[in-house]
Order: sequence, then C-alpha cells, then structure tokens
Amino acid sequence: EMSIASGVPMPAVFVLEDEPGLNAFAAGYSPSDAAVAVTRGCLDKLTRDELQGVVAHEFSHILNGDMRLNVRLIGVLFGILMLAMIGRGIIRSVGSSRSSRSEKGGGLVAATVALGLALLIIGYVGYFFGRLIQAAVSRQREVLADAAAVQFTRNPAGIGGALKKIGAYAIGSGIVTEQATQLRHFFFAQAFTGGFGPLATHPPLEERIRAIEPQWDGKFPVISGAAIGGWEDNAAVPRRDFAPPPLPSPAIPTAVLLASVGTFTSAHLDRASQLLAALPPRLAAAARTPGEALSVVFALLLAADPATRTRQIDTLRVRHGVPFADAFAAFAPAADGLAPELRLPLLDIALPALRKLPPSEISGALETVRLLIETDGEVTLFEFMVEKALDRHVAAPARGDRQGVVSFYSFGALQEEIALLLSALSRVGSDSPEETARAFAAASARIPPLQGKLQLLGPEVCTLAAISAALDKLVQASPAIRKVLILAGTEAIAADGAIEPDEADLLRAVADALGCPIPPLLSAAGVE
Repeated sequence: EMSIASGVPMPAVFVLEDEPGLNAFAAGYSPSDAAVAVTRGCLDKLTRDELQGVVAHEFSHILNGDMRLNVRLIGVLFGILMLAMIGRGIIRSVGSSRSSRSEKGGGLVAATVALGLALLIIGYVGYFFGRLIQAAVSRQREVLADAAAVQFTRNPAGIGGALKKIGAYAIGSGIVTEQATQLRHFFFAQAFTGGFGPLATHPPLEERIRAIEPQWDGKFPVISGAAIGGWEDNAAVPRRDFAPPPLPSPAIPTAVLLASVGTFTSAHLDRASQLLAALPPRLAAAARTPGEALSVVFALLLAADPATRTRQIDTLRVRHGVPFADAFAAFAPAADGLAPELRLPLLDIALPALRKLPPSEISGALETVRLLIETDGEVTLFEFMVEKALDRHVAAPARGDRQGVVSFYSFGALQEEIALLLSALSRVGSDSPEETARAFAAASARIPPLQGKLQLLGPEVCTLAAISAALDKLVQASPAIRKVLILAGTEAIAADGAIEPDEADLLRAVADALGCPIPPLLSAAGVE
C-alpha cells in the first residue's frame, strides 16, 4: 500500500526472524535498491494499523533521502575512525620492532610514535564528534519521519500504539545482533543500550509519543502475551471496506498533481488499498513469486490481436523454451481484461521478485520484453513505461549501476535533452501546431537560464527511444534541476488547464525516470 500510494518502487521486504524486539529499518542508496526490514517481534506483537504506522515511518526515510544520508554518515565516521586505527597500528608496529630498542634509531622511533599518537587522538576525537553529529541528525530525521507517518496514514494511534508497546515490553526495541551497532541510526527505535543524551540516535519514547498524542498520560500499557494478537492475526482484514476502484477523474488540475510530487496523503493510501483489493488474487500471488513474476510482466505486454499474440508466444518459445511458453499460454488469460489502472500496481508488486533473479536472467528477460514490445511495430505509452521501469528498477541494480550520482549542475550542459523532453511533452494532448507552440513556450518559461535558447523540435525527432536516452542523462542532474524539469514538464502537458489520465501517466513515467515519484491519480475532490 505504501509503495503504490507514494509512487515509490516497491522495496525488497525482509523479516529479521531472530529478533524478538519491536524494530524496523529502511536501507539502500536509492529508491530503486531500497529494502525495508521488520523484526519478528513487530509481526508477533503489532496490530495491522501499528505495523502500517511503522512502515509509513520507514517510507518517509525512503522518500526524503534519509537512507543515502545514513550510508554517507557511516562512510564518514569510518573514514575518521580509520585515522585512529592507523595511528594505533603505527604505535603497535613500533612497539614490536627491534629498532625501538636501539639508541641509533631513537629519534626516528620517537617521531613515528608521535605521528601514531597524533593520528590516534585526532581519529578518536573526530569519531566522537562525528557520533555527536550523526546522533543529532538521526534524532531530527526520526521526528520528521514520525510526523510523516501520521500525515500518510491519518492514524496517530497506529505509530503511537507501536511506540507505546515498545515502552511496555521488557525487550522493547532492542536488537540482539551486536554486529548491527554501526547501523544504530538506521532503526525505527533505539536498538542498543549505551546511546543516551547527546549520543542517543533517537529521541526518548515519551517525547515521540507526546508529539503524536499530546494528551497521552505518560503511562505505558500493561500487556500480557496471551492478550496480544499480532499483525498476522488480522492481516487478511482490510483497513476499510472498498468497492472496486473507480476510474480517475477525466482531468486532474495541474496544482493537484504538482502538490503530490515526493509525498502522498491518506487519500492516496485509500486509493492504493482500493487498487490492491481489486487485483485478481492469482495475478497478485504470481507477481510476488520470482518464478512467476516474469510471466506477469510478459502477460501485461500481450497484444489483443490474436495474430500478434501468437507471434509473441512464439518469441517466448524460442527464447525461454517450450515448457515455459506452454505454461505461460495457460497463465496469460488471467491478465486479459485487466483494468488499465491495475496494470502499474501489478508491475510495482513484481519488481522485488524480479530483482531476485540472477543478473544474466534479468538481462535476458529485458531483451525479451523489448522483443515482445516490438512485435507489432509500435510502442505504446504503457509499453514505454514498463520497459523504462524494468531497466531502472531491476536491470540497473543487477548491473551495479550507481544511481543517484549527480554529474550535471547547470541547465546549459543539458540544453539538448531538455529541449527534446519538453518538445515531446508539449505535443501530448495538443490538437494543433499553435497549441504545441504555446505549451512549449509555457514550459520553457519555467527555466529562466535557458530562456530564448530552447527550440521546439519536430515530431520525427521526439521518439520514445530518444526520450529514453534523454532521461538517462537528465537523471544525472542535480535535484534542483530535476525539480524544475518536473515543473516545466507539467506546464507542457497542462497548457489546456488540466491533465488527462494518459498525460498524467506519461508525466509519472518521466518523473519516475528522474527519481521524483508521483502518486496515483486522484480526482481533485480526493486530495486534501
């Protein structure tokens, strides 16, 4: 629900089976390689709403880039600590050397010991102050994540109840595995003893609870093990009763869509619940299984035309073997007639399972996807979105691509790619050359450094392949540039005053490729 509601790619999900404490963490360098882990204690002792509050807290860390910040803090602290380790090594080597006992080398030995001692002192002093900075940053981000969890779920009792249970249980949020001490600032709550005062990575439980529930009386609940039903006891119970999801409104106001970039509301969470409830159980189960997730993706790309579909299955027979093709032919009808608004959520569910495939198999699967798309000689918007999502969120991590690296800090270095992207978006939904020109002018006005330098390109240049290549370069721009590009792109497709659902889907694909997630479409009335 959190993934679909926020537009963030589905992270890998793990359970720390040997950890009875109530804790969780999000890790990764970018949303494409993110993982969320919860302890067995969370599943055994938290209700569904409480667990959702914890997961919403972790999704805040993903949305706000806290994961990358945490990884960098670990790198900086270890770099400082290395100075102390080098100094200690120098002193030990001198102490064990025979030259340290000779008068002839006494001066050199003294200088070497002084150097080692200086490195040792600088390293440990720097490490101490680095820990202070790390703890202060972590406490601030935890408070913000608590507030975001309440905003996302509109249910303070969820995350508040989880924090109260941490205070109620003797084991609390403790983590048994000592090897995780360097990651203490990753966790949902204080994971290890010894971090108090300025070195505490999390605010006190009482402070966090009162920030969520100001009227709290300060008393933790008395809970008996027999009286607690964990999340698994009510996992099958939906948060609310939902009818099948209605289609999005015919048009979405520009301001509504822009306001949802990088965040989401409880209305988006409700929408995600609707979409999940409407997914066929057979497809949803298959999407979560590495062995069948690939079949789900292939089924989403099957053409309605019988002749084209036959050629596509022949392609699968050649590339993946007869048994796979025969099994797929029996599975594929489950996706026939799937509502358009359910296709992207189904793909989102399949992403973590696909990332578990061997890298060689992922590369071959992506090539098969390209062949299936090219069978009819056309590339639809949905097919473009599928291929781009698979490359960014499955193939790129398998290749070891370093995502989130910033290589461009000026608009001038990206002028050609920006002109191509805005030209393509300006043509979406425009009925005449005059409308296209007005849309392009409005979009260009959002980028003052390139004012008067951008030229509207012809339709023969604005192919999906060209757009894909441009996006691969634009994603390396600084966050400030990418934010302006999303604003300019929105102006381009909203020149007529509103955004049609297919236009919004294209904008979502572009935003995803730029690392700026946009939640599912809602009517104006559905967004508060």
